[in-house]
Amino acid sequence: MSGFALDWLDLRAPADRAARSMALARRLAAWTGGAPLAAVDLGAGAGATVQALAPLAPRLRWLLIDADAGLLAEARRRTGARTARADLSAPDEVERLLAGARVVAASAFFDLCSEAWIARFVRALPRDAAVLAALTYDGRERWSPADPAEPAALAAFHAHQRRDKGLGPALGPDAAPTLARMLRAAGWSVSAAPSPWRLGAGDAALIAALADGAAAAVGETGALTAPTLERWRLARRAARQVEIGHVDILALPPG
Repeated sequence: MSGFALDWLDLRAPADRAARSMALARRLAAWTGGAPLAAVDLGAGAGATVQALAPLAPRLRWLLIDADAGLLAEARRRTGARTARADLSAPDEVERLLAGARVVAASAFFDLCSEAWIARFVRALPRDAAVLAALTYDGRERWSPADPAEPAALAAFHAHQRRDKGLGPALGPDAAPTLARMLRAAGWSVSAAPSPWRLGAGDAALIAALADGAAAAVGETGALTAPTLERWRLARRAARQVEIGHVDILALPPG
């Protein structure tokens, strides 16, 4: 599984910061009690998760995991945290990387994972570790004004999302409820909170990038004719208000 481009991560960073559930982040910080616990960030990218949590839990000892060496170098520069390049698709890697962790975090990650991968993750999770999974895409989108092709295009986009992203057939919009269900079944106490992107006039560059990226994905499915796809892409680019649904999940360990 390869990392995302740094310019995309930086473009989305303000929307991510605004969307994160700070209530769940504060609950995690309270659970740590200010102790210097070992923490792992899966799919860390350029270190945005650490930057978001550092003001609340500054003593966590982070290990940032990603497949992209360039992003990890940038993460080290921005956060000062330790990093490790790893192939999370390898069966033994998840268990090895999580060993000894007391906090496991990930942002915009689990919707890229398969059900089998999430099951393996939950089995590998140390029984005394807390999990904070932020910004998991939930499939809900509202573009205003919307093109008539929006429902069909969004369905095609979701179908594309469920393709294998390197960790098995991705769950896409089904990832958050699947992760929550598996953690609860394993004994964790799970809370969830919405964390939608709400974009407007000041987010034109991000809206345009989302429109173009979604159109490229839908185009690969063949679900829309070329003229309909282009009309839909341009309508999304011209949207004045956009809401993209995400969910944050906090799981506190058994007992």
